[in-house]
Amino acid sequence: MAYRATRVRGRRWQMERNLLRPFIVRHWRRPVASIASSTWDEHRAQRSKQKTRRGLPPRDITVNQELERTKHLFSWAVDADMLAANPLARCKPVKTRRRRESWFTQEQAQRLVDHAHRLRWEHQQITFRALVIVMFDTGLRISEALSLRWDRFTLNGTTSVLGKGAKTRVVAFTARAIEAMNSLGRRPDNPHVFVRWKTGKVWSGRAVRCWFAQTIDAAGLHHVKVDGDIALVPHLLRHSFASAAEERGATPDMIRVALGHEKLATTQLYLHKHQQDAAQRIAEIMSPRLPPRRAASAFEEPTPILFTSKRDRGFS
Repeated sequence: MAYRATRVRGRRWQMERNLLRPFIVRHWRRPVASIASSTWDEHRAQRSKQKTRRGLPPRDITVNQELERTKHLFSWAVDADMLAANPLARCKPVKTRRRRESWFTQEQAQRLVDHAHRLRWEHQQITFRALVIVMFDTGLRISEALSLRWDRFTLNGTTSVLGKGAKTRVVAFTARAIEAMNSLGRRPDNPHVFVRWKTGKVWSGRAVRCWFAQTIDAAGLHHVKVDGDIALVPHLLRHSFASAAEERGATPDMIRVALGHEKLATTQLYLHKHQQDAAQRIAEIMSPRLPPRRAASAFEEPTPILFTSKRDRGFS
């Protein structure tokens, strides 16, 4: 309760509370002195047998986030002189699979746009087309795209968005993206771009992910998913933007600024051109070449001579 009193209420606290709940519910009667690194190992093993709302056990990345928030809780208790040491200080997250190897080409992104008619309502179809075009042409995240407002666009087609870590960056929109957003129309009661037609509220990221899954099935793009990746999600359009921009001549530093990354190493995870160049170079090296002309063997018959004398050659 003391830790809860120090947290700001809202959406962020709800997410943090959901990450703390599994460990606290299982061990809230247990003395803190008996909690050690082995306690978290047992908790992780039990969590792998539980089922979420989708009927599947939680993913490793979710359990790692639970570990991070639980360690933060104990660290706060140490700073507040409630505990002498953090019992989970030595616990380390497990290695997880990264969902960063799959990406869409421009033709595949266009197939998503073309199959938007498979969605139920016409307004959903128009909204999904505009979202795919905007995210592919600008590299915006879902939350950033859904937070776009008409009253913050400049005459040059630029606007500022608030990304991760409360970092603001300027985003320029292509003529195609502006045309797609204009097709949505504007509501006088809500300045946001992507709003519901009936209620006037902003679309949720959950709804966009559902549309994306339906359109992937309709377009038959499951083959895009690389072995080892978890699933095809809208965030891959951000990776596609980075790969397409690099292929068209943009420098990694320009792409870093466009994506809002602080370090170039983070941007390199989004780029795939160097892998393609290396693969093509290896293919050129390993491609079969014409065999060298070898000397005639002594056992082979000599090539017949067509002319044997000067008269036969036309000389007198």
